[in-house]
Amino acid sequence: MREAPTGELQRMSISAVNDPASLSWGDYKKKFVMAAEAGMGPDIILSGHEDIAIWAQAGYIVPLADSVDQLIAHHPEFEAVLDRLWTACTWRGKVWAVPQDVECRPLYFSKTKLRELGWSDEEIDELPDRIKSGEFTLDDMLATAEEAVRRGIVAPGHGYWHRPLIGGDFLQFYVAYGGKLYDPETDKLVITKWALIRWYEFQRRCVTTGVTPVDLLGTAWRIWHDTVAHNRVLFWNGGSWHYADWAENYLSDAGGAKFLKEHVGYALIPSGIRGKPGGTLSHPVVYMITSTNASGKTHQRLSLRLLAQMTTAALNDRHALESTHLGILKSQSYRLPAPSHPSFQILEQRRDFLLDISYMLRWNYFLPNHALYPLYFDILWENMVMVQTGKTTPEEAARAAIGELRAELGEELIVE
Repeated sequence: MREAPTGELQRMSISAVNDPASLSWGDYKKKFVMAAEAGMGPDIILSGHEDIAIWAQAGYIVPLADSVDQLIAHHPEFEAVLDRLWTACTWRGKVWAVPQDVECRPLYFSKTKLRELGWSDEEIDELPDRIKSGEFTLDDMLATAEEAVRRGIVAPGHGYWHRPLIGGDFLQFYVAYGGKLYDPETDKLVITKWALIRWYEFQRRCVTTGVTPVDLLGTAWRIWHDTVAHNRVLFWNGGSWHYADWAENYLSDAGGAKFLKEHVGYALIPSGIRGKPGGTLSHPVVYMITSTNASGKTHQRLSLRLLAQMTTAALNDRHALESTHLGILKSQSYRLPAPSHPSFQILEQRRDFLLDISYMLRWNYFLPNHALYPLYFDILWENMVMVQTGKTTPEEAARAAIGELRAELGEELIVE
């Protein structure tokens, strides 16, 4: 393979990755696919890890190595990457991507509302550990939220809020009840019948117990963020990046991060099975290298060298602090700029939060790297909505979902 001269490295670092900031993720990905089909794609494409299988099958991206060990042998810089993140970058035994960042999706809770329920400060401080050990489950969360509504500590429908729009976050509850998503040995998607029923039952109970509004799905993000940020809900789900958003865009007149530290706690998503540890879904954003057909260039080896040189503590610290995403390195310290930096105080508050939640990466998992995952999720989602809105029962919805999955995925699905 012919390589570009080393002098092109700086130019590639500018042109390699399209900036998605001005586009929605959907439009950004469509733009890449159109460019790749025309042979005019970038040298490096940044996207969610779940695109690996789809774009690999389409011939848009190339494998980087036959194994993580082989990748590290050629580029020792990658030894510093958290071992578990390579799972999200691997498909059919090969490594197809390099992580840019990772995050977690905690359960947030109102410390002040728990105090009003009679919880001591010690009990509140112990809640994350009780969730981590499996002592405090999703059933306990709903019971606590129901009590808060019954006693008027939160308004009806404000005991627990999940995200208001479609998203893979909902699969956290399927996994919490013991559901499997994917079998990497066979490269097949998996559906666990009993866990699916339990997940759908959970979504329905959120509404029937009065802790979640029946019309929460479809709520505008602006309204959702404003409500949870201002301490009006007892429990809610969100991303790590939301914490800075709340502090800086919704609570600037109420104390920002100081308000959150006083009123809001965070933990793993509780398990649905007592004694089973809590967990969290992570969605690593990864760098993939395009094929010659997709980009019209033969810079693949040079692109990988560039990614290796970008895998440094300094760059990852900066990105993590700017985005409130967790870093990808084993020794991530989130080093701050000099105190004279105009955003030093904000970055310091973000650093403290990221250090607090870093432990969650020991209990995280990822969406499947499978080309049919989008179809798999859409079927599960559509049936979940039917249950939550009371149009069908959890058992009927699970039966319908599994039937649709079998019909659409065929041999690509394992039912257990």
